[in-house]
Amino acid sequence: MKPIERIEALLAGKTLDSPAINLWKHFPPYDEEPSQLIKKTIQFQERFQWDFVKVTYQGLYSIQDWGSVIKWPERDCVWPNTCSQVGTVIEPSVKRIEDWSKLKPLPMNQGSWADSIAAAKGVIEYFKGEAPVVVTVFNPLTTAAKMSDDKVLVHLRRDPERVKKGLDVISDTTQAFVEALIDCGADGIFLATQLGTYDKLSVPEYEVFGRPYDLRILERANEKMWFNIMHMHGNAPMFELLAQYPVQALNWHDRLVEDYDLKKGRRICPDKIIIGGVDEFGALYNGTDAELTAQLRDALEQVPDGRMIVGPGCCVPLHVNEDRLALAKELLATI
Repeated sequence: MKPIERIEALLAGKTLDSPAINLWKHFPPYDEEPSQLIKKTIQFQERFQWDFVKVTYQGLYSIQDWGSVIKWPERDCVWPNTCSQVGTVIEPSVKRIEDWSKLKPLPMNQGSWADSIAAAKGVIEYFKGEAPVVVTVFNPLTTAAKMSDDKVLVHLRRDPERVKKGLDVISDTTQAFVEALIDCGADGIFLATQLGTYDKLSVPEYEVFGRPYDLRILERANEKMWFNIMHMHGNAPMFELLAQYPVQALNWHDRLVEDYDLKKGRRICPDKIIIGGVDEFGALYNGTDAELTAQLRDALEQVPDGRMIVGPGCCVPLHVNEDRLALAKELLATI
């Protein structure tokens, strides 16, 4: 079966003849330029034959065009290896609470947004009909945090109405991006929230500053896309809240979050595909073959209905050699 047929089968509640898997990662420095990101994403997928293709941008693509100054990593690698570092913000675009009122919606035909669309389009066209292509989209509150060096957490408590106006602008821009991805033929989005976690906000706060804007994005995505994934970043996710979102799959740091392993996630949310089971900082990085095999087996046993995709809690760290990803896939095939 092609990867696209395997994902369709999972969504239909069918059992696969072998477990689905995707161990995605970032691709610096190739993610700084569309043609290079297309090239690396294709090389990565053709080597590993994951069950879906994830377009993983550099993590700051959604804030560049609002003026944040970014320092890019040194190119300490040769093709097809990736750099050891990613870009970092050295000057955020939002410094003062008044800056939220200055944000304006951004066009999709220039700057980082245009580059991101071009990269997605190239990947989508290459894998059309073969593998589902899912594109990384940061939810508006995460973009707000990235562009303000997390000052949004203070600002939303001091001047909530001003911050909501800024979130409206970010949401409008993000919705335009999703619409462009739909036009490109994307199969889904990987909607990432980095603030839907108890160590950042309370549930009532997220209900005001997170959820309404998340649902706007998903409303657009669900108009045409059929494989949308909710990524709950952090060690204390608001699982019960985020698991209710209208998506087809859920992903979180199940190996790091004490209260929500895969088994509990399946019990809370029986109607969605579960993605996880791999500790990208532990067994995948430096575990023995036996330890990694045991972790993979444990993941499968936690979701006995088989409606899961073996994956990391988030992007595989850059220091993990890609040969380890090949090993994980080989070991999974033996279980």
